[in-house]
Amino acid sequence: MNHDLINTIGIKQTAREEALLYEVRDVEGLIDTLDKDISVWSDFDSWGNIGVQQWVFERAMDIFKGKKIDIKCNCCEYNYITQRELEKSSNKKCYGIRCAYMIEKVFREIVLAKSKRESDGTYSA
Repeated sequence: MNHDLINTIGIKQTAREEALLYEVRDVEGLIDTLDKDISVWSDFDSWGNIGVQQWVFERAMDIFKGKKIDIKCNCCEYNYITQRELEKSSNKKCYGIRCAYMIEKVFREIVLAKSKRESDGTYSA
């Protein structure tokens, strides 16, 4: 997998020229969802806001299709977390990191589901 498909940026950073830019504050309900305890917000299936779930799923599909996306957090001036560091950084308070982590998590589930479909459900991870 290409490890630069998701990028998190802070308020003072510019999006990559080839990437789609999404700001966390522009997604109604996303900050409220990510502002909960990690045990709650990291369980994607338990999210009560279907619109936010759909938005995250659509971003995961973007990267599944090979598009690059930049997530602007609006809570940090600068953000230098790489896609490889998302999981170990998911405990940080930054909404951009949490959002990117969830997109990455859903993306991995999409890839696994595709692999299972292609092998008649016999693929094991």
